Amino acid sequence: MKTIICLNFHDNNWYSKIAVTAIALVTPLIQSVVAVSPVNATTPTPASASHTICEQVKQTVSLQKGQPATYKVVGELCYKPNHKNVVQLLLSGATYSHLYWNFPLHPEQYSYVRALTNAGYATFNIERIGIGESDHSSADKVTLQANAYVAHQIVQALRDGRLGKFSQVILVGHSLGSGIAVLEAAQYGDVNGIVLTGFLHNKGPGFGDVGASVYPAQQDLHFADQNLPGVYLTTFPGKRSIFYSTPNTDPEVIALDELTKETITLPEAQEFPLLVADSNNARNIRVPVLIVMGQFDKIFCQAQCPEAQAEPTYYQSSPKVEVKVLKNVGHDLNLHRNATALFTTVIDWSKRFFGY
Repeated sequence: MKTIICLNFHDNNWYSKIAVTAIALVTPLIQSVVAVSPVNATTPTPASASHTICEQVKQTVSLQKGQPATYKVVGELCYKPNHKNVVQLLLSGATYSHLYWNFPLHPEQYSYVRALTNAGYATFNIERIGIGESDHSSADKVTLQANAYVAHQIVQALRDGRLGKFSQVILVGHSLGSGIAVLEAAQYGDVNGIVLTGFLHNKGPGFGDVGASVYPAQQDLHFADQNLPGVYLTTFPGKRSIFYSTPNTDPEVIALDELTKETITLPEAQEFPLLVADSNNARNIRVPVLIVMGQFDKIFCQAQCPEAQAEPTYYQSSPKVEVKVLKNVGHDLNLHRNATALFTTVIDWSKRFFGY
């Protein structure tokens, strides 16, 4: 008998069943990406004619202050040879890996990493603990606080020479990754700015759909042979469409999203609604904040996302909070047909606050 865990954050019903198509078209693409991007590579390699340098690196971290640094975080540091001395630390959301920020399908359209490095900024695109090639601790240890402490250690490594010696570090998050960015910036005060995408202190009509769409990852064929320790969760097959405004999404993107989906731990899933409802951390952030939402992000907004305009009131100590709502976009801002609107918004903000 299978055990199915449904996290109903409130009494919303999830919507229609979505049949994912075009998987056969994108499977060869995934195989080719894996072949050319080994996670254990440590030597900088030029990324095509753009002369972007990308290096796969590992950083050891601990999950709690006072504990030894025994866990491995894998990330990709990308930059131009003449890059600004500014790096963006990228934090993916629940059930997403580093591919959310560097999507292998049509990178000129969907790769945040490509857009930001072309603008002269460095990016450090990590697999959070419990994701991808990074270490998988027992699920009960992979909490939002642990994620924030890991991010803090990586920020320090980006500043002190272990991962570069950057003068300015910007946290960039999506969804749960944005919540982690809020925790890190509020508790450690060691970053120069934060970009929050797909995150508000508000629950939209689709917030409960996310909880109803997950089940134990051990029951999913995608993770069946990984021996995940403890309760790791993933989305039911065919449920990735909850993150999109489908009229403005390429079906091949959703199919590839299904093939590359990742996990969330039970503690992360239980704590995230509490973080959304808690305004205390936001009040302690003392750096510029950019908030970008999709017009049709049902997880956090009603249609048109009027709730986004109230969000600056939560960041009372920030010197400047800017809000942008992108048209015809759902929750996954990076993966809609007009993803470049997000990239342009972040580049413009970064230039104004952190220089050309």
